[in-house]
Amino acid sequence: MIDYSELINNDKSSGRIKDLEDALNGVEVTYSRWLLNRENIHTGEKPDKLGNYFRYFYDANGIQFYVKDGLPIDIKNACWSAFKGVFVNKK
Repeated sequence: MIDYSELINNDKSSGRIKDLEDALNGVEVTYSRWLLNRENIHTGEKPDKLGNYFRYFYDANGIQFYVKDGLPIDIKNACWSAFKGVFVNKK
């Protein structure tokens, strides 16, 4: 198994993980109306959480971002924009 701890620690210490989390929290606030009407797939309670629809992980190329199907396209695009704003545009 390959150890990606150096990549993870670099992103954490640079503040980029926090920036990504803050940007995604902003997306959750912006689209809270949609989430309020959804049931959380893990708890069965309302409201749903945006965190149920995306994941980030590391591989040999660095951080990877995945957004699940099922989100409206505008929310999905906002998630991708948040990720790209932190990890693509700010190298």
